[in-house]
Amino acid sequence: MRKSLVAAGVAALSLALTGVAQAQTPPSVDASATVSPSKAGTKKKPKSEKLKLVVKNDPSSKTTASGIEITFPSTLKLALKGLTACKATDTQLLGGPEKVCKSSIVGTGEANALVNPFAATPAPLKFKVTPLIGNKELLFVLDSAIADAVLHGKIKGKKLTIVIPAFLQKPAPDTYSALIDFTTTLSKTKGKNALISSNGCKSKKHKVGVRVTYVPNPAPPAATSASDTAEAKCS
Repeated sequence: MRKSLVAAGVAALSLALTGVAQAQTPPSVDASATVSPSKAGTKKKPKSEKLKLVVKNDPSSKTTASGIEITFPSTLKLALKGLTACKATDTQLLGGPEKVCKSSIVGTGEANALVNPFAATPAPLKFKVTPLIGNKELLFVLDSAIADAVLHGKIKGKKLTIVIPAFLQKPAPDTYSALIDFTTTLSKTKGKNALISSNGCKSKKHKVGVRVTYVPNPAPPAATSASDTAEAKCS
């Protein structure tokens, strides 16, 4: 199975790229967003939207992320009601989400990270991201040449919290990863139900809050989190 190849690949990177942990610079996040259509719906007649969100983590901070928290404004609603939920296990999803839960896929995306960020030549790692609807949560299937994972996005009120598992934070002994960026596009409708819908537009912007949390790698980060607000134009 590919998981054995993942372990071998990461171990090889660890040996080749051994670095020494250093003090980190304060982390920062740059978030941007767009919605389509930009003309918003109303409370009486909400409108289905396609949301694209880009989260960039300052690479100079060399921080290991443990999660991404997204807060939707009052003018945007995230809802799973009426949409087809995927019942496959994480293991089944890693074999290809389109094979087991095609009707639950809600968009596309990609993510980039560095393996062993304090090494002289960190190894870049690029993931294909497939978001889909799970059981009262959003799932993000990450796939790359040497690593794969399923990230679980817990929904509570207006907040979506995407948890990055420990084995991605630290893929091998004494070897950490550093998040570079995470991009996802979300959109799905079924009948009158929509994953993302707008019910208004305030000051010509949907303000989406983004907060990235960090863990030691191994030294404690200069800050345990960094935040930004993505402003999607609307009318």
